[in-house]
Amino acid sequence: MSSNNKLTAAVIGTGFSGLCAAIKLEKELGVQAQLFEMSDDVGGTWEANRYPGAECDIPSHLYSFSFDLSPSWSKHYSNQAEIHAYLQNVAKKYNLYERIRFQTEVVRVEWIESKNQWFIQWRNVKDHEKTGSGYYNTVFAGLGPLRIPNIPKEFEGFQGPLVHTTRWDKNIDYSNKRIGIVGCGATAIQVIPELQKVASHIYSYQRTVAWVSPRDQFTYPRIIKMVFRWFPVLLKLYRFMLFVQHEMYYPYFGYYDSFLGRMVHKGFKKIIAFRLTRAGRPDLIPNLTPNYPPGCKRIAKSELYLEALCKPNVTVITNGVDQIKGRTIIDKQGNETEVDILILATGFDLQGFAGNLQIFGRNQTVTMNGFPNFFLFLGPSTGLGHNSVVTLIEIQVDFAIKCLKHVVQKDLAAIEPRRSAQEEFVSKLQKSFKGTVWKGGCRSWYMNDNGELYGLWSGSLTSFWWTLRKADINAFIQHKKAKSIKM
Repeated sequence: MSSNNKLTAAVIGTGFSGLCAAIKLEKELGVQAQLFEMSDDVGGTWEANRYPGAECDIPSHLYSFSFDLSPSWSKHYSNQAEIHAYLQNVAKKYNLYERIRFQTEVVRVEWIESKNQWFIQWRNVKDHEKTGSGYYNTVFAGLGPLRIPNIPKEFEGFQGPLVHTTRWDKNIDYSNKRIGIVGCGATAIQVIPELQKVASHIYSYQRTVAWVSPRDQFTYPRIIKMVFRWFPVLLKLYRFMLFVQHEMYYPYFGYYDSFLGRMVHKGFKKIIAFRLTRAGRPDLIPNLTPNYPPGCKRIAKSELYLEALCKPNVTVITNGVDQIKGRTIIDKQGNETEVDILILATGFDLQGFAGNLQIFGRNQTVTMNGFPNFFLFLGPSTGLGHNSVVTLIEIQVDFAIKCLKHVVQKDLAAIEPRRSAQEEFVSKLQKSFKGTVWKGGCRSWYMNDNGELYGLWSGSLTSFWWTLRKADINAFIQHKKAKSIKM
């Protein structure tokens, strides 16, 4: 593009995806993007989720940007506050705060064919009368899949404090209360051990129990932090070792029915049985041992959860919730339990992750047919079950930058994938799930309503990098700029 028609960019969201996109746009293309954020601060998922026990299940040094490693992580697995602080520091370091519109919700994104630009409308989240709009050549959507809470309608009639974990109400006094907790995913597995310490009784409602493995949690000594700070090459080497370690988990996921896979499955069963027996509750083994292979749903990590379920003030109910009457929860077998507080650890609405945002293209993965110069991060086919999503984000952003470099070098208006290329990609990906653990017989958030695996990448993270290592321009429609009419 000519200097008088410089590329402009809008970045929606300031989690890992949005910050990475803004940093790379400036570094690689000299573009200072405009960022939009609904919250009061950067952080995305790690700004919003503040429930007790919120932590990451990927090691700290791997769950961070490769271009901005920190030698100061306090623990092997960091909590919400430390990850949020890391993202704040990254935003400050790259001077992004001055370009972020906080408390701003993007409500409409529309491709204007005559201008070959995206028209964006936004509004203040607290005062919808305060609105704005603008035109941008490219849009980077870092909306994040874990942002719109899934609140099943049957729970909305609860006549007491109703709290979804992603909208944690710290003003409620949870001590000495009877608390019902619905869900048994990663969030419930983190919050239950914390609430068990203060509640008079916890009723854990679990429909499909999860596989839980112990963490190798530890604190980094001061000397290790100093070594990482003095010798950055050792920090990079350590991070690479963590990456390789997690990549080595994939052969099980891809070949779960092999001899190795069956051995891993048996090992998980033995660990569950050992932990529950050691905690004095061998009677819980049948109820807390999943009937599907480990990894079909995401494996959670906790050295506290199973032990918390064994405490005298915790009751595990695996019948599922049938209905709510007042403050009484009625399970599928008709058993009634009255609680003071109901907590929903029911995950997120992944198919409705766009929320109020309406997107209108020219007529899913990183780029989409009909959406020129539109790059969606952590959308369909990009979830991971074994490694760091931050690395995956970087790979996606690098791919988008390669596409835009072609746009700039060829002085194009825009680029978008051909429908045939997109359909071929999706078809090939769906076939590649055959034989993987994600087809192991469970229902998971990786699936859509039709039972299709739309939320995951089927291979290793290395294979994801290999697939996106270069932008095959032949797979794209290249939109040329409109010729100007000379008078």
